[in-house]
Amino acid sequence: MRGRRLSRKRQGSYEYSWVRHGHPYDEVVTVLTGSYGNYFGEKFEPKGQLMKTGSLFVLPANHPHYTWTGEEETILQLQFMGPGGVEFIDPADDPRKK
Repeated sequence: MRGRRLSRKRQGSYEYSWVRHGHPYDEVVTVLTGSYGNYFGEKFEPKGQLMKTGSLFVLPANHPHYTWTGEEETILQLQFMGPGGVEFIDPADDPRKK
């Protein structure tokens, strides 16, 4: 199946977090407003400096990571070749199975 380029905006509430997960595609993330953290550790530890409005970075395909936002509303733009998808490293964390 041929992929297609997709662009999505994701809005997060204040101090929002996603547990460890990965995607089957490379993803380009732009912070449109707010602040956003991304880390590649084995367990959730919001470490490092939060990326501010205007930051852009690339997440490689199939690379487990977790994310969180700062104290303000955060809006991201996500770009990738579809179809989309997410895989939670610990299946018990998958909200689609609850």
